[in-house]
Amino acid sequence: MKTIFISILSGLEAKSILRTNILGRLLKEEDLRVVLFVKSPERIDYYRKEFSHPRLVYESVGEYKFARANRLFEFFKHYLIKNRTLSLYKKLVFKDSGNLFKFLGSHLVSIILANRLFRKIARFFDFWLAKDEIFSVFFEKYKPDLVFLANLFDEAEISLLREAKKRGVKTVGFVNSWDKITSKGFMRLLPDKLIVPNEIVKKEAEKYADMSASKIFVSGVPQYDFYFNSDDLQSREEFFGEIKADPKKPLLVYAPMGTAFSNSDWLVIDMMREITEKELNMPAELLVRFQPNDFFDKKEEFTKRPWMRFDLPGTRFGSVRGVDWDMSREELKHLKNTLYHMSVLVSYATSLSVDAACFDKPVININFEIQKGQPSLKTPTRRYDTEHYRKALASGGIRLALNRQELVEWIRKYINNPELNREGRKRLVEEQCFKTDGQAGRRIAECILTNLK
Repeated sequence: MKTIFISILSGLEAKSILRTNILGRLLKEEDLRVVLFVKSPERIDYYRKEFSHPRLVYESVGEYKFARANRLFEFFKHYLIKNRTLSLYKKLVFKDSGNLFKFLGSHLVSIILANRLFRKIARFFDFWLAKDEIFSVFFEKYKPDLVFLANLFDEAEISLLREAKKRGVKTVGFVNSWDKITSKGFMRLLPDKLIVPNEIVKKEAEKYADMSASKIFVSGVPQYDFYFNSDDLQSREEFFGEIKADPKKPLLVYAPMGTAFSNSDWLVIDMMREITEKELNMPAELLVRFQPNDFFDKKEEFTKRPWMRFDLPGTRFGSVRGVDWDMSREELKHLKNTLYHMSVLVSYATSLSVDAACFDKPVININFEIQKGQPSLKTPTRRYDTEHYRKALASGGIRLALNRQELVEWIRKYINNPELNREGRKRLVEEQCFKTDGQAGRRIAECILTNLK
C-alpha cells in the first residue's frame, strides 16, 4: 500500500482539499493510504466527525520548534522577490513608521538579492542549514511515497517539504490562492511538481518561484467547484426566509475588509444602511457578510446595530486573525446561495469579487476612504495597487466607485440592469478560474496520482 502525506494546517487548505473531491478521489484508490497533518488533537476530533475512512489517518504535529536558521530564511524571503505588491507594502510600512533608513535599506537589499541566482543560493543553504526535524518521526513511521502541500509559504510546511526532499520522497505543491506568489515573498523550497489555479499564477510561478513550465500543472480553483453545479441551490423564498428578508426586494451584500486591513468597516456598514434605506429611491435589503478568519473584540458594535442583518461564518480555532479557521459544509452552502440570490456585491478589494462573478453578479469596489487619517496599512483603497488585484481590475469585471454618489448610482444601475459589464465578469472568471466545469479538484487528485505512479 502506498502512502500520501497531506498538510491541513490552515483553513484554506481544509476548504480546498477536504471539502472538494480531491480527498474522495484519492481514497477511491484501494491501495492508497492518506495521512492528514493537523495542528492539534482537537482538530483531529473536529475533522474526523465529517471525514472518516479506514485508509484515512490523522496526525497532530502539536507544538513545534524551528531551527534557528529558519528565522534567517523567513526574514530574507521578503527581499529575494521584487514586485509591485512587495514594494507597495514597504511603502506603507515606511509611511506609518517614518523610518527612511529601513525603507531605503530594504529596497537596496531587494535590488541586490532579487534575482534567480541569489534565490538558488538561498534555497541551497535553506535545504542544508535549517535542521529542524518536526516531521522526521512521521516519515519513519509511515514511509510515505508522496507529500502534497497546499501552503508552500508556511514555515511548518516548508519543514515538511525539506524532510521529504532529503529522503527522496516525491513532492507536489499547490498554490491555493491567487495572491500567494506575489504577496508572500520568496518560495523557499520548490516541490517536484507545482499545481496552480490559472495561467496568470503559472506565469508568476515561472517568474518569481523559478519553476520551469514543464513542472507546472494548471488545475482551476478547487474551492470553486461547488459553484459550478446546481446542487444545494435554494428557492429565493427559502433563502430569504433564512436571512429574514423580503424576497421581493433586491439584496445588497457588503463584505467588510476585516480588522487587519481597515478601521472603517463599521462606518461603511452604517453608510450602506443609509444608502439602502434613503438614497436608492427603491426598496432593498442589506446583508453584511463578515470574513470567516476575522475576530471581533468590540461586541458593542453589534449591540449598537440591532437592525443589522449579518453572517458571521467560520469556526475560529485560534484567538487572533489568521489561517486557523474552518468553514462547514452548511456554511459553504449558505455562501453559495448568498451569491446566487444577491443583486450586487459591495466591498473593498477581496477575492469574493471573483466568487460573485462566478454567478454573474455585479461587483462594486469602494475606491474612497470614509475615515481619514488612518495608518497606511489600514487604508483599504491601497490594496487596489497590488499585482493580483490590478490584474482582476483589468478584466473589466469589477466596477470602482470613486465617491459615495458614484456608489449609489452604480448600485441603482446594476439593480435595474444586472447585465451591465457582463463581458468583464465573464473575462474575470475565465482568467481566474481557468475552467468552470466543477472538476478542478478531480484534476488535482489525478495529477497527484500521476506523480505517485
